[in-house]
Amino acid sequence: MAAFGRSLRPLWHLEADGVFLNHGSFGACPKPVLEAQSRWRETMERQPDVFFRQTTSALNPDNALRNAAARLGQFIGARGDHIAFLGNLTEAVSVVLRAFPLQAGDEILLLDCVYNSVRRAVEERCLETGARPMIVDLPMSPDPNACLARVEAAVTSNTRLAIIDHIASAPALMLPVKDMTAALRAKGVRVLVDGAHALGQINLDVDDIGADWYTANAHKWLYAPKGAAFLHARVPKDMALRPLAVSHYGGEPFPLSFDYVGTRDVSPFLTVADALTFIDQLGGAKPLQDHMHALSRAGKAVMAQLGIEPIAPDTMFAAMHAFHLPQRRPVAPEDALEIINNFWDRHRIQVAASAWKGRLVLRLSAQAYVGIEDYAQLADVLKQQGWPGR
Repeated sequence: MAAFGRSLRPLWHLEADGVFLNHGSFGACPKPVLEAQSRWRETMERQPDVFFRQTTSALNPDNALRNAAARLGQFIGARGDHIAFLGNLTEAVSVVLRAFPLQAGDEILLLDCVYNSVRRAVEERCLETGARPMIVDLPMSPDPNACLARVEAAVTSNTRLAIIDHIASAPALMLPVKDMTAALRAKGVRVLVDGAHALGQINLDVDDIGADWYTANAHKWLYAPKGAAFLHARVPKDMALRPLAVSHYGGEPFPLSFDYVGTRDVSPFLTVADALTFIDQLGGAKPLQDHMHALSRAGKAVMAQLGIEPIAPDTMFAAMHAFHLPQRRPVAPEDALEIINNFWDRHRIQVAASAWKGRLVLRLSAQAYVGIEDYAQLADVLKQQGWPGR
């Protein structure tokens, strides 16, 4: 395999004239993985009865879905029979929320960097049950110990469930989820970890983290097709987790009840195994992650030459870095959207931006197909437009 960087771009369908520094938001599926998905779809269409009654049947202990889950389990440090496939992380969060026993006065602990769809799912469940969300404000200049202390201090006698981010979306912060989980469980609080950005971006050992449930999307940093996510249950029989749509195997235990939820395209789930094969073909997860982490820090140095500094220390970032973009007037949410649209429409550079804690935040993603020249091209445009402090 060629060295990491721009030379790998032909393995993706990304537009040739673009600079792509926002892999984190939606991922980008490589051509070989999409070809593998097409083969699974062709297999399904050549003999649909065999595909659904045997190849992927929950009644077949050696079915392709369970084999894919076992392969994923080896990658994340978990048993395959503790893993269910779902269409996305948002669905997995709703599965846990629906099953979790809540009543009036109960609290669900969230971090202030919680992903918006997760927050909305919690708010809706709270309206149904009389529970309430409790938001933990992370420090303005975060560090792992301070974040842990804030979480511990926020727990009350009414806190029943905590949903914590492994790598937060907007600020890209890598949080001490293992320590947070231990502290929360010691206080009798059940824990669901949102690992949307962790799977593939860092080495993951789900069993070692010890959360009750761990969920992540596979279409981001794991290179799977869109529509592939998983939910891991530390003790599957501990709580009756059911798909949001009850189907033929609704009475089966977790995770089998999730394997057949009506006639649907399960090729994204099956292709997770092919995405892992693609990572092996790149040289393996560790060389890939080492490249991304080193490139992210090299990109930070490019930004530093403009006086643009990250919002947290290096220990809290992996393949994504988030930077504070100072400006002379107060930040409005539309400022972030203006940056995203302006940089792509006018300069063919894709970045992520958000308004977080009253600051304009620029988030940049390193990837296998990204080189330091991509960061340099962005820096040139930032300088031309008068950042920072314009």
